[in-house]
Amino acid sequence: MLPYYPALRFKQGEYTAAGKLPADAQRFIEPRFVLPSLIEPDPALERTPTVDEIAYLTGDRVGKHWPIRRAFLDTHFIARELGDVGLLRLFRTVWGRNPRIVPVARLTDLINPLFRDLRCDGPVKLSVLVGYEEADEEAIAEALKTARLEASDCVIFVDFTGAPLDPDIATGSVSGVLDRVGEVGLWQRVVFQASNFPNKNPAAPGETELIPRHEWDVFHAALKECGIAPDRLGYGDFGADCGEMVFPRKKGGGAAIRHLRYTTASKTLVVRGAETGKDADVMADVCKRIVDGGHFTGPAFSEADDRIYCLAKGIILGPGNASNWREWNMLHHMMQVVRDLGALAGMEFALGRVTSEVGQQPLFENAVLTVA
Repeated sequence: MLPYYPALRFKQGEYTAAGKLPADAQRFIEPRFVLPSLIEPDPALERTPTVDEIAYLTGDRVGKHWPIRRAFLDTHFIARELGDVGLLRLFRTVWGRNPRIVPVARLTDLINPLFRDLRCDGPVKLSVLVGYEEADEEAIAEALKTARLEASDCVIFVDFTGAPLDPDIATGSVSGVLDRVGEVGLWQRVVFQASNFPNKNPAAPGETELIPRHEWDVFHAALKECGIAPDRLGYGDFGADCGEMVFPRKKGGGAAIRHLRYTTASKTLVVRGAETGKDADVMADVCKRIVDGGHFTGPAFSEADDRIYCLAKGIILGPGNASNWREWNMLHHMMQVVRDLGALAGMEFALGRVTSEVGQQPLFENAVLTVA
């Protein structure tokens, strides 16, 4: 069942969340980092990056936040702008920081001779991403042959974006798609990837919504029907993010919505702040509603939970910013999922440290009375 394969936009909130995972959890998480399109603003730069900056920036961030363990790098949304020369430069720069970063290719990419050179040095040389409607054994096998790859060289991600995910009707079709992909060969791993989260924030200002995690329910049910052995089947989602991996088609954008997405064992709790008011007051209220709302897992659950608790209780001040909120969403979510998957395998993960509440020490506490 482990490792867990979240698809994360390679943006500040997501890659910092990945880097802050505790070491025992990082061992069992292999993210698919998706590079944003060139028109997507970069919060760290406070502008959009240039083509010439992409390789350096990506390599620098991989080196800082994911320098040792395996991850997958998806360049689909930026490949046309970079071109073959730029892509090769990008991966060589990234491999200089972490040689275990695996390129992600669509079936159409495998026709490109470039992907005969873009091979990771390790048991997983390349990863392939197919949409659930592309899951045709002959087409996949032909694409692998063209790229001079065996299924055993690859991890394959099966993307169920847009598929119905109601567990009452979806389990059989999901299992059938996974089985068709499994017939191609003995993949290193077949990864189910999906999300039931809506593409627009479902909570009105000041309100709270619960969204079912149908992607988790369908995967859990498919485990019992699918013919692929559990140790060859992986779980992925889009973190605490929307159910579709897309980026803006034009520059610009409005102000960030002040809210948090808090994952539970079966649902995603969306807590949205008031439309007006200072960020500090609004986000403190959002955090308090999470802590007091009956779903909070405790400040030791993750570094994000500790931060949420501290803001709710006034132990620390400051609202953070949109990148921080995404980081907290993602960090808590990844710890929830890795614990869920670990439980299926009889594994547990340690709780983290919590920030101490500072109080005034009594004047005579621990005093020693002496007699002359």
